[in-house]
Amino acid sequence: MLRQVARSVRPAVRNFASAAPSAGQNEFIANRQAVRAHAAETTDLWRKISFYVCIPGALVGAAWTYKLEAAHHEHIEHLKHENGGELPERPVYSYMNFRVKPFPWGMQTLFYNPEVNIPAGDAE
Repeated sequence: MLRQVARSVRPAVRNFASAAPSAGQNEFIANRQAVRAHAAETTDLWRKISFYVCIPGALVGAAWTYKLEAAHHEHIEHLKHENGGELPERPVYSYMNFRVKPFPWGMQTLFYNPEVNIPAGDAE
């Protein structure tokens, strides 16, 4: 019952903002369309920048890092080969690995690597 009353109250023709062309509304619509066109152009520009600049840049950076790390690994292996399979003894200076109190997980840093880093207890 309520639906029938509500339907009968509705106007027969729906009026949208673009249906009645007055001077103020045309400026608003033109401005809105200009904003949409600008947004589409800007979106396209950033999509092209992402695909043609950022992704190749990331790949080049990854390749450069891989080459650098491979050269570093080769150098470490060469040092091991020259010294009978182990890395040479590194100099221990008083300012290296200076700890006043231990970390919550122990004396080593979070990224400690026993093959490369000097243990914290040896630097005293």
